[in-house]
Amino acid sequence: MMAYLEIDLAKIQYNTLMLKHKLEQRGLDITPVIKCIAGDRTIVEALKQLGIHHVGDARFSNMDKLDDEDLSFMMIRTPNRRELKETVLKVSISIQTEIETIRRINEIAASLDKKHKILLMVDWKDSREGILTYDIPEYINEIMHMKYICLAGLAFNFMCFQDIAPTEEDILLINQFIQSVEKKTGYPLKMISGGNSSALPLLDYCTFGRINDLRIGESLFRGVNTVDQQPIHYLFQDAITLKAEIIEIKPRIDTVKDASYLQVILDIGQIDTAIKDIFPMYDNVRIMGATSDHLMVDLKNSDFHKVGDMITFKLGYQALAHSMYQDTIPHEYVREPGVQMLVDTFQTSNEKIKIK
Repeated sequence: MMAYLEIDLAKIQYNTLMLKHKLEQRGLDITPVIKCIAGDRTIVEALKQLGIHHVGDARFSNMDKLDDEDLSFMMIRTPNRRELKETVLKVSISIQTEIETIRRINEIAASLDKKHKILLMVDWKDSREGILTYDIPEYINEIMHMKYICLAGLAFNFMCFQDIAPTEEDILLINQFIQSVEKKTGYPLKMISGGNSSALPLLDYCTFGRINDLRIGESLFRGVNTVDQQPIHYLFQDAITLKAEIIEIKPRIDTVKDASYLQVILDIGQIDTAIKDIFPMYDNVRIMGATSDHLMVDLKNSDFHKVGDMITFKLGYQALAHSMYQDTIPHEYVREPGVQMLVDTFQTSNEKIKIK
């Protein structure tokens, strides 16, 4: 064996079904964001089996890799000038923040005789990107007169740059803001993409009003609450794991503590993943450090491991994305039978999840 990513398609499908159901209960659509899986065709096919044909991504290389006519894309990253023609040709809707860029897209779309749909990203309180709230009406007033731009609505972002989670008050203020913008411009905003995975904790006690879409990526693939990185109880946290092989076991001396320990070397290194963002899943071992190709682990003197054994790691978001984009790590796809049965018999009602 060698180090590889184990991808449980049944767990990904179950997470998707659960999130889709939870959002539907609040009148929300889900836009699965697949940028962290690097255009993995097998995972996307698993999503399509659930009837999902519209996803969010940030890289045209992923879209090109998929090259799928049954799939439409939301470009969730502001494109650079070289990418504007691709934006018009390859995505059904893009998120935009600069009026200069929108003007240029309008010109390109006109030359291609192809209308392009956009959402305006509002800088609410994340400070990473977006239009300042008081500039939104001015943007809309200009966009309304652009022949080849179709303004679908607004988007909001949380916890991408600033570590500030959305609150119930944010949802209320966003709804008031939408009303105010519509009143000032006379333009009806149909789609309100009100945030990302960090909004999920609000589902249990908050009414979302005009917000009708959430862009969900990390929680779908990792099963965690992105606000505090705690597990979401109705999702699987181990849909994608990293398995690395023991290639050496030797007793070593810790010169600082003047103590012996049993060290293994695993066949994974800094080239392959974000070492600080991987966590041993079953074994009580301690990661000591890594080189470009090797990971050194203290077995804490447990003596039942042998060369050729695999150690499994959970992945933080950085490690997941880093590993998925690396061609050096093979992907192995599995479907845990018990979870697959839950997916196959999944049925929802307004009151509760039912198993046939």
